[in-house]
Amino acid sequence: FPFLAAAWKAAPALAAGCSVVLKPSPLTPVSTLALAEITRKAGLPDGAFNVVVGGNETGAALVSSDVDKLSFTGSTSVGAQIYATAASRLKRVALELGGKSANLIFADADIERAARGAASLAFGNSGQSCSARTRILVQRPALDAFLDAFRKHAAALVVDDPSLETTDIGPLV
Repeated sequence: FPFLAAAWKAAPALAAGCSVVLKPSPLTPVSTLALAEITRKAGLPDGAFNVVVGGNETGAALVSSDVDKLSFTGSTSVGAQIYATAASRLKRVALELGGKSANLIFADADIERAARGAASLAFGNSGQSCSARTRILVQRPALDAFLDAFRKHAAALVVDDPSLETTDIGPLV
C-alpha cells in the first residue's frame, strides 16, 4: 500500500512534466525507494523523481522549502501544520487527511453480496486506508439481515502471516 500511495502521488506530477520530491513515512521508506529505482530503470531523467527519507525534521524542511506544491496523506493534525506553513508562503497544497469512506447498503440490495463486499472493504489493508469503508450505513429494513451476514463474513477472514495465500489480514505498520 505505501508503494501505491507513492505512485498515486507521483504519477500525475510526472505525467504533467513536473519533477517530484517524495518523502515517505519513516516507517515505510523501502517501497518508495524501490519506486525510485523503477523510475530510474524506466529511463526517467536524473532529478525527475527524488526521494528524501527521514522523520518530522525532514518533512518540516521540505514543507518550508521552495517546492511549489505539496501533497500530503496522513493525520489531520500534521495536515493542519503543513497547511499553516504553506499558507504563509502562498504555496499550493493538496491534503488527504484521516477520513474514512461510507458504505451505503439499501434494503433492496443483495444483502449476502453486500455483506461480503463490506467486510472486504472495511478490513482490506487491515483497515489502514483513508478509503476503507469502515462506516457502514444500512437502511433500517435491511439492518438485521445485513448484520448477521456481515458478522459471518468478518468472522471468516483469516488473520495470519501476510506471506501465506490463505491470509486475508496481516500486520501492517
